[in-house]
Amino acid sequence: MTDREILDWFEKACAFHHKKAPGLAIGAAMVAACEERLGEVKDKVNAICESTSCLCDIIQVMTGCTLGNRYLKTYEKLGRYALTLYDRADGRGVRASIDISKISAEKTPELYNFFMRTRSAEVKAGGEARRKSGEQVVKEFMSVRQEIIKLENVWLDKFGKGDMLPAAPCVNCGESFLRSSSEEKCGVCSGEMRYYRPG
Repeated sequence: MTDREILDWFEKACAFHHKKAPGLAIGAAMVAACEERLGEVKDKVNAICESTSCLCDIIQVMTGCTLGNRYLKTYEKLGRYALTLYDRADGRGVRASIDISKISAEKTPELYNFFMRTRSAEVKAGGEARRKSGEQVVKEFMSVRQEIIKLENVWLDKFGKGDMLPAAPCVNCGESFLRSSSEEKCGVCSGEMRYYRPG
């Protein structure tokens, strides 16, 4: 994919993401590289994102794999800026990551600071400094993208369209929830996934 095509995807993803995050341009190049290497698939392309950063949004915009259609899975606990696109029919995939060892702190300092999370306090605070930094990150990335995107051919351990759990009402709150046969209470009522307190 050409630089112009990557930057076009970046602009589309910025509209979806509601801000110009430089990680979207980086992610666009990663998705494009995966798609190119993966080639034709037997079934549908599915995706795995190894974090919940803006990388998830560029995957959704470029591939149509979303959390809602269950073609995109996120592994937040991994916390790596990496993704895998794979064929749902056989688990054949391509994983893309960034080879940090190939990012020069001297030649591409803003890109280096972006990935090392060492940007200045002024940049972290937002505003004009953050906007300018983001533009510089994209510029520096585009100049070295071919060298720093690392691709691996992989085979997924689990693939195919996953089964949907059956739904049943929670014995405590009465709301319908997806459950295994042994669960009687939803995650909130059982305390396993409580994220709010009744007001």
